Amino acid sequence: MKKQKKKTLQLRLNEIKQSNDPTLLPVTFSIIDFEVSNNNAIVSEEVALEAANTLLNKPIVTRYYQVEEPGSPTDALGSHEEFLSTNRNGEQRLKLNTTPIGTFTTPGYKGTIQTEDGEKEVLLADGVLWKSRFPDACELLKEWHVRGIEVHSSCEFLYENYSFVDGVEHILSPIIFDGHCVLNSENRGNHSIVLPAYDSSKLVSFNEFAGFERLVAQALNQNNTKESEKVKFKKTFELSHDDIRSKIYEAFSEKLAEQEDVWISDTFDNYFIANIYSWSEDDAYDKYFKFNYSKSESAVEIDFDSKTEVFLKRNWEEVVPQETQNLLNQKDTEISELTSKLNSAQEDKASVEAKFNGASEKLVSLNQAVTELKPYKEKYESEKLEQKLNSQKEHYEGKFTALNAKEQYETEEVQTLVAQSANEGEEASQATMKLNSMLVELVTVKAEEAHSTATLALNSTRQDLIPAENDFFSRFSE
Repeated sequence: MKKQKKKTLQLRLNEIKQSNDPTLLPVTFSIIDFEVSNNNAIVSEEVALEAANTLLNKPIVTRYYQVEEPGSPTDALGSHEEFLSTNRNGEQRLKLNTTPIGTFTTPGYKGTIQTEDGEKEVLLADGVLWKSRFPDACELLKEWHVRGIEVHSSCEFLYENYSFVDGVEHILSPIIFDGHCVLNSENRGNHSIVLPAYDSSKLVSFNEFAGFERLVAQALNQNNTKESEKVKFKKTFELSHDDIRSKIYEAFSEKLAEQEDVWISDTFDNYFIANIYSWSEDDAYDKYFKFNYSKSESAVEIDFDSKTEVFLKRNWEEVVPQETQNLLNQKDTEISELTSKLNSAQEDKASVEAKFNGASEKLVSLNQAVTELKPYKEKYESEKLEQKLNSQKEHYEGKFTALNAKEQYETEEVQTLVAQSANEGEEASQATMKLNSMLVELVTVKAEEAHSTATLALNSTRQDLIPAENDFFSRFSE
């Protein structure tokens, strides 16, 4: 018998209906749209409808993360939550850390949904969620639907026949649907959106229902095979929010041999872990490898030469006693408070530095302006001094000339004093005082000379010394 492979396809919750049974919540999922998925795989309408009956009674699962604080919008759903473990026979297998929260109650059927591009034909299936057992997860679903957020989910199926055409994997009949996982559909807390491989996989409608509650968990790895059949190969269509995994799958599609496949286990910033397995009779293996890669805005480039085989390492850690944990929590709180104070101090420091730098730049700018204006200032002061000196020269030249002291004015002493009087300060005051003193002395000498001349003139007059009139009025009325 041929070996089977396992693949997961993304879908979305399409409809939630009201029920008379308070423990159940009827739902409808859109599973696939018969087109090429974001991971370069396609299930045709014929193949999907042929396998539609296998959807009946299959589990609906999810992984629910509790709120960090009651009432806060920090709870979220997960993805398939894959991890490596061993089965009862000690064989290493990939497992999914999810919990069933409901089941499909009908086979799949063909229907239409409304998209941005119009109506699209899809495979639909009806089911129920166990809302009385998983109220938190159901309440989160209701919140998303009321807010208009599309609820993503992922469908797993088993298959054994396929072909590659132009890099696209065509899944051939027969396939068996295995389980359905409700994915995180909003960035909440530390959890990112998990995007579907099929854009049309979504919740079609959502009726208001009082007391609506929340889903938890994600699907356990179901293997619908006979006891003699062993599912050896797995592949997931689950995408990370940045679509890097999709581009990695696309790059691998050109590298894999006919009887070889790959599953991307973990994706990091610059490397990823790939599970590569082969079911070739001559060279069958199931190994994990590390590859380095680089990315741009629209492309991912894998360094296939960096391929290194790796294995998962798990450690057992001691449980911390509650008393010690309380002390650690207290220290964490103190560290958080000190960090907050440090950040505040750094912000204050940055503000002061910004103001200081601004003032420094302003001071430098002003100094530059002063330097640029200095020649104009010196020229202005020189012209002003020259004007004042000319004014002083004209002033004192006129004074000395009026006193017939032009020769004294032209002496070096007087010229030096005139030049000093045009300046500012104590020296100018002293020079002005000396010049004024010289003028006063010149005025005194002239006055004495004029008095002597007048006396001689009076004494030389000898006529009419006695007035002719002797009456009082005539003598003093002139």
